[in-house]
Amino acid sequence: MKKAIITLMGLGLLAALVTVSVTTSSAQDKKGGGKKGGFTLPPMVKITVDGYADGGVIPNKFTCAGSPTAPSPKISWSGAPANTASYVVLLHDPDPVLGGSATADVTHWMVFDIPGTSTGLPEGVEKRAELADGTKQIAGFQGPGYAGPCAPAGHGAHHYTLEVWALSAKLDLPATSTRDQVMAAMNGKVLTKGVYICMFKQD
Repeated sequence: MKKAIITLMGLGLLAALVTVSVTTSSAQDKKGGGKKGGFTLPPMVKITVDGYADGGVIPNKFTCAGSPTAPSPKISWSGAPANTASYVVLLHDPDPVLGGSATADVTHWMVFDIPGTSTGLPEGVEKRAELADGTKQIAGFQGPGYAGPCAPAGHGAHHYTLEVWALSAKLDLPATSTRDQVMAAMNGKVLTKGVYICMFKQD
């Protein structure tokens, strides 16, 4: 009889522990601590570029192999939040190692204060510091505006990374700003972004 009582007590304790475990796990999931919970990422900006697919090879027309003053490609985007006030576009080459730095890379194009109503940039954006609609372009190694991919001959294929950022406000910085200054001013204003890659090499 005593063994039966002890067994029943043991089963009751086990059931209570299982109930506590399930309840705790459920609460953690609701708070984001469980495997099925966690934070929610905003949808990414969807980007298309005329002339090459994401991860594809960029045509020579838009690189230094075509011309030292190659035009920028046509870029379209969608999917940003309705409260987007401005966009920033950055094209950079993360492959070269510059001065031993782990973070420095080559800026090929940076455009900011693009109106939030915009859905893209046309082919051949003027190489000017400031455009008629208030869009601004920082000065890169070829002056303000787009500088086509130009991986050194024999260095292999470089991964040119195009990023489109949707912001909750305009930056209102001067066109003489540096990339670092633009990036710093973006902090706290980023709603979402998208990324698009192109490859280019010279034999």
